[in-house]
Amino acid sequence: MRSAKSKKINIFPIAALLAAIGIFSALSAFAGQPGASSASFLKFAPSPRGTGMGEAYTSISQDAYAAWWNPAGLASVETPEVCATYNASFEAVSQQYVSFAFPLRYGSTLGFNVTRMSVTPFQGYDAVGYKTKQVDSVDAAFGAAYARTLLKDEIERPVFSIGANLKSISERLDNASANTFALDLGAVYYLRPAHYWMSKTPAQEFAFGLSVKNLGPGLKFDRLSFPLPLSSTLGASWTSHPWGAHTLTLALDQTIANDEKYTVNLGAEYFMFQLLSFRAGYKSGQAMGSGVRAGVGFRLSFMDLDYSLSPFGDLGSAHKLGATMRFGQSKARQPLSGATARVEKARLMAPKEKIEQLGNFANDYLELAKKNLKANEYMDAVDNMSLAFNLSPELKGGPWGEIHKRLSQLGGKLRLRETPGRGQALRKDTEQARVGAGAINAYIEGHDLKAFLLAHAALGADLKGDALFEELLNTLAVLAKDKVRQLEILPLAALVKEKLKKSAVAFYARKFDAAAMECEEVTLLDGQNPLAWTRLGSAYYMLGDREKAKNAYSKALELSPDDPVIKRFVSEQGWK
Repeated sequence: MRSAKSKKINIFPIAALLAAIGIFSALSAFAGQPGASSASFLKFAPSPRGTGMGEAYTSISQDAYAAWWNPAGLASVETPEVCATYNASFEAVSQQYVSFAFPLRYGSTLGFNVTRMSVTPFQGYDAVGYKTKQVDSVDAAFGAAYARTLLKDEIERPVFSIGANLKSISERLDNASANTFALDLGAVYYLRPAHYWMSKTPAQEFAFGLSVKNLGPGLKFDRLSFPLPLSSTLGASWTSHPWGAHTLTLALDQTIANDEKYTVNLGAEYFMFQLLSFRAGYKSGQAMGSGVRAGVGFRLSFMDLDYSLSPFGDLGSAHKLGATMRFGQSKARQPLSGATARVEKARLMAPKEKIEQLGNFANDYLELAKKNLKANEYMDAVDNMSLAFNLSPELKGGPWGEIHKRLSQLGGKLRLRETPGRGQALRKDTEQARVGAGAINAYIEGHDLKAFLLAHAALGADLKGDALFEELLNTLAVLAKDKVRQLEILPLAALVKEKLKKSAVAFYARKFDAAAMECEEVTLLDGQNPLAWTRLGSAYYMLGDREKAKNAYSKALELSPDDPVIKRFVSEQGWK
């Protein structure tokens, strides 16, 4: 049964490969005729990210720009997006591109896009060389795109997607104009090693894309007809996460066109801390524009800003500026009712091994969430817990559900997702960061008072020293209001003094439990206070817990090795 199912699934990438070979074979006869087509503006790539990677982008594009590169990539868009690019190609020539992508239900996406290229009006001349009127030129294309995922894996990620972009094309040079239409087609296949996040191999993904652009009748000016720039591209890419929050992508594209030579494009991208990208690539086989490309990108939770630089020999360089805006919640972060319902339906219909496989994937995500928590990657932990709950909804009713609730609440108030710099501050190798992370971990484990005191200790003596840790302290005080008294938000030294005073009053009133509690809280605030450890040991001794008393006195003696009172008491008890 399992092998039969596997053969059924693999038919799609095989069919895509056969189609790619056929299209490449058909187009090879038309390759190598530079300048044989019209509507050349359709060949100028709009995406700064793709351009910065040498235009090796057919298998990578998973945003609103995919309508131009490979319409199938639109199926991976998780939230409504709009992108806009301004391309200052050469003197007097500019290109604008706007694209909108809106995810629909059941793995499909609808898109709309506009491409426009214009030339600043220039002086015209007649046949004998006399000046005439100013001449201008405007080219435009309006497109509507649709993409759909045909295959998904067990955790609802696209495996095989197809897409199309139907566009209306117009060119105008002074009084001469022409109109036509064209169709772009695309397919993309993703290969992900099973359980890759659990092995020694870094998380990785392979992608293979095929796109055919500008299928349609040519543009006709008067009695002359010119074909569109028909092209077919095969692309492959490899993406890995070798160092946690860093991502490395390598890509290769091969293109056959009716007006250019066979071209090979190479590209690379290094994405640091989910914030900053560096890109480089090489484009070959063009009469103009071959050579090294470069670019940079900056990512926020709701926006991407990108720039690329492309050389064009004596004509100068092309500069592209682009922005991508995201609206609403991504599918992975939306309420899980819809996805959960689909999983539950699949459980009723699937065999036993399928159910077990889903449970294994959920456990894998929880293991990844544990690693995230250990590395203080709190928002990544939230996302991976959400994916686990999507696969096994019953997990949300257990301890992981409470951790997810508390961490989501705390992360939202601290704006950890919107401000990546805050998350980085919590991961620094400093005493303050370690204690602050301890406060967060204590809170999500349900230890409210301990969390508050650790946050207080992280902030230190100066309440104005670090805004993040000050906000953490105040946030925990609000979230844990049932167990934390607002009056305890004092300068650290004053709070330690107040609690030592309370411990002394409780001790002499023979309330040893209360005295021990106050001293324990002091040790969280100031672990180097010998008086707190000494009094804590005395309280435990009076409570009859000699083991805890011994440990507390040992710590006190470590901090004050010459204190005669501590030395004498430890010696009398025979403790070393």
